[in-house]
Amino acid sequence: MNPDLRDSPSVITLDGPAGVGKSTMARRLAASLGVAYLDTGAMYRTLGLGLGAGAADLSDGELRRRCAEYRFSLESCPSNPDSLCLFCNGRMVGDEIRTEKAGRLASLVARLPALREALQSVQRDMGRRWSLVAEGRDMGTRVFPEAQHKFFLDARPEVRAERRCRDLAQRGEAADKAAVLAAIRARDEQDRTRAVDPLRPAPDAHVIDTSDLTPDEVLQSLIHTVRAPAFSHLAADGSLRMVDVGGKGESERVARARGVVEMRAETLDLLRRRALPKGDVLTAAKIAGIMAAKRTWEMIPLCHPLSITYADLRFSIQDEPPAVILESEVRARGATGVEMEALFAVQTAAATIYDMAKAAQKDMIIRDVRLVYKAGGKSGEFTAPG
Repeated sequence: MNPDLRDSPSVITLDGPAGVGKSTMARRLAASLGVAYLDTGAMYRTLGLGLGAGAADLSDGELRRRCAEYRFSLESCPSNPDSLCLFCNGRMVGDEIRTEKAGRLASLVARLPALREALQSVQRDMGRRWSLVAEGRDMGTRVFPEAQHKFFLDARPEVRAERRCRDLAQRGEAADKAAVLAAIRARDEQDRTRAVDPLRPAPDAHVIDTSDLTPDEVLQSLIHTVRAPAFSHLAADGSLRMVDVGGKGESERVARARGVVEMRAETLDLLRRRALPKGDVLTAAKIAGIMAAKRTWEMIPLCHPLSITYADLRFSIQDEPPAVILESEVRARGATGVEMEALFAVQTAAATIYDMAKAAQKDMIIRDVRLVYKAGGKSGEFTAPG
């Protein structure tokens, strides 16, 4: 386990249908990156085998109580203490869950909202403690919507059936390819159409069709994407795009920005006394700044329209050197931050001060516009030095 990543957890998600090779790829990717591997499918298989088909007949309260009896954890693997393995009630989850029966039961219990909520809570807790490659069916869409990297692996059903038959044959189990293919198609239909957290790619996931790729080629594609510089405004073909924030969780967003309009003492005195030809400078600047915050998305390419709940401008007059200090504050609840709105508000208000006072002085200086504080979202809180 990479100790540096343990101090600042990040999550990579791999979703996809049954038989696409998620487990193998997630395990290899985690090993390549030196992070933990979380096999969430193993968690559903464990509960499926433990609770049986009768789980569907339990009340939500009883189902939650039964789920609480299965305590999942990531602990040092017996064969490799430097790696983490999935444990349930103190025992490592092993090959006993790698059967067709376990797969069918997993798909059955995965439709139960109370059970899914219980496992998702455990999975999120693991993501807060460890850097993970999390593999499953709703990792990028539901469990970790703000994951740093999201992948959706897919393959043609016929290819997946062939792979599954090879896996079973290697374990000495007889497999009928037609029956395996029928089971894969049935499970696809069940997973993709279930009412709760249906199987689908996250809007910002990288979709990789593995049908005609070797495992090494798939792994290299994953590693290349993870290690490539992140330019979220670039589409796969290099064109510009608006970032899709549909899968991100909403939170309270706050941002404050600050700027300075420097001027001569004589101009500042006129401004203070409201004696400039155009009238009350600071009132006009406040209105302009608030309007700018509300309409930032119309002026800055690829910004998202936001439902702003609060916007304000505050001014203070500084005599030495003569200047007006501006500070904006913008708030919203949403899936993306309001930093641009706060900055645009200060810049617009500063330009309005210049416009209102330019009859008295044309060499005023607008300077030091910067973000001084933000809160909310995945990156948390930021306060500018000084």
